[in-house]
Amino acid sequence: MKTKIQEKKMWQSLELPHIQTTDAELAEAIAWADQEAQVWHLLLSRRSKAFGIGSSAYLGWAQNNESTEALLERLRHFHQLVQEAERINGRSMPIQAWAAKFTFDHFYDRDFASGFFQQHDARYPRNCLTLDYTPKTVEAVLDKFCQWMDRHYRTAKITLDGKTVRVIPRREVCHG
Repeated sequence: MKTKIQEKKMWQSLELPHIQTTDAELAEAIAWADQEAQVWHLLLSRRSKAFGIGSSAYLGWAQNNESTEALLERLRHFHQLVQEAERINGRSMPIQAWAAKFTFDHFYDRDFASGFFQQHDARYPRNCLTLDYTPKTVEAVLDKFCQWMDRHYRTAKITLDGKTVRVIPRREVCHG
């Protein structure tokens, strides 16, 4: 009886040698992360609440897990979102792709922060997202949040970490 030996190609990160995969799609994402200094730092820290460790952007098992498999899952998802943003690059871009590209572009900016953005009608808090921003970009992030939020509610205000950052007069609609 003959035994058939099957070889699998293995890819390894140059920056984090313990990160290895046999998946070609993940190999591309690893090479990208090795070329972009902020990616590994972003995925391995809690600096970005939108995309770092603990982010709800990822599958539940990968959110707070620091295993190699969880890091690869976060990398796969983040890489796909940034690629989608670069491919679409327009107003119709999904908010998750826009947010990933924003975080990718601004992660090393001075005063980089994350916050809980929430839409409120006259009576109740409604839709919400955790997004990254800087003091210089907070208005652009608010505009993008306004584009995303639910139009079925007459928005009265938007809060950031519980503090009102934009009031919408009754006759106006927040379109960003």
